[in-house]
Amino acid sequence: MFPIKKIICLFCLTVVFPSLKATEYPFHFYNTVYDENIKSLSLEVNNLPTNFPIIKLNSGDRMVLKFDDLLNEERIFYYRFIHCNMDWTPSPLREFDYLNGFNDERLRNFEYSVNTKIPYIHYWQEFPNRDSKFNVSGNYLIVIYEESIENPILTRRFVVMEEKVKITPSFNQLRDVSNFLTHQDFQFNVSLNKLTYRDPQTELALVVLQNENWDINNADNPNFLSRTNARFTKSKSFSFKGLSEFREFDTRGLLNVRRGIQRIERKKDKTEILLTHGSSRKNLPYLLKFDFNGKYFVGNIDALNIGSTTISASDLTWSTPDELTQERDSIVNYGRAGAKEFKFDIKNTNSDYVNVIFTLDIIPDLESDAEIFVLGSMNDWEPREEFRMKLSENGKYLITEAVLKQGYYNYYYGILKNDGNIDYATMEGSWNETENDYQAIAYFKGFGDIYDRVVGFTVFNTTVDASLKLSGSLFQD
Repeated sequence: MFPIKKIICLFCLTVVFPSLKATEYPFHFYNTVYDENIKSLSLEVNNLPTNFPIIKLNSGDRMVLKFDDLLNEERIFYYRFIHCNMDWTPSPLREFDYLNGFNDERLRNFEYSVNTKIPYIHYWQEFPNRDSKFNVSGNYLIVIYEESIENPILTRRFVVMEEKVKITPSFNQLRDVSNFLTHQDFQFNVSLNKLTYRDPQTELALVVLQNENWDINNADNPNFLSRTNARFTKSKSFSFKGLSEFREFDTRGLLNVRRGIQRIERKKDKTEILLTHGSSRKNLPYLLKFDFNGKYFVGNIDALNIGSTTISASDLTWSTPDELTQERDSIVNYGRAGAKEFKFDIKNTNSDYVNVIFTLDIIPDLESDAEIFVLGSMNDWEPREEFRMKLSENGKYLITEAVLKQGYYNYYYGILKNDGNIDYATMEGSWNETENDYQAIAYFKGFGDIYDRVVGFTVFNTTVDASLKLSGSLFQD
């Protein structure tokens, strides 16, 4: 079951070229997997697992696609890059227009797991590489397939950018009063000093994502222009439900109960982990606590011998923004700084897979056929069957079980609506104080252009970034 993806198209092609439509490809143009044996997908930029998948055109930036195959039999995979429009449909560019090198190259990098109860093969591919370099900016889809493109294994979105504009966010002072307590509303100033343009109000568009989730995005054209700036100030154009801090669990160490875990049961052939029992948070007061804004990353503290002390769920409940940032850095990097040269990390092959059990109170006010899913970057925010909550045998609560690699995970509970969209607020509540990350991408299609360029990017945090507190001064020429 797949949700309907948000499609926002603000541009019209000025020249029509023959190209396949997205519906004519044997795969989807969003992040997903097509083989149940494929697990733990990630796109790492410059060796940092929490960076948004975007690289600069003609730079030294490197991106690495990683995934595991639990079939544990060596298979021959190939990869293909497809250039896309702003709305993630295939662009009219021909392959040699956007790619310097070759498509459909074999994925040759893999390692077998080491000392794990559940065996697997870990694959990875770095790009750009000597076989494939990108000629133009824009949205890209990488497709991993077996034998032929008719047999896709996974698809993954990423972005290649030019640095032509500077994007400056701030809170929108004209926000809707009715949503003041539940939503986060932004306005943007885009500096056009390095961009050649005719009419930015039709040539320029901004897409803003919440916590790297392509299903929670808003887009618009500028509504004001000055000598060197385009302004996006319309109320509700970039308004998002703040939701709540994410639920979490930490399986990096299996010798002690860690964050979000109620019980660990180690068996000969597998390990089962029962998470802390969940319930709806809609009517609870807002609580600031540590989280990773929906992300996950792989890790095995026991094998690395870094430490195995128990961490209680109440740790850092009242952390300051600076403390939140510092703990994120320490957990992700173990003191390791990002590097553009890829280096294989042993945690990719010595981290085991465990059976993670989610339990949740039955929500009495929901319709009987309402479907609740566990959602986060670990499953591409996609309501997959493995993550669907089902009635327990005794009928007293909801339960599901998923096979996940050791690591640190954030997640929400969400309700799949009839239109394919996800309702998070009913399960998680929504507050304007919630700490969230946002990613703003500037797209440009000038006169005569046949594809959407990416000319700017910024990421900002609602709690940490002081610039959001500023208002009018941001928009002075």
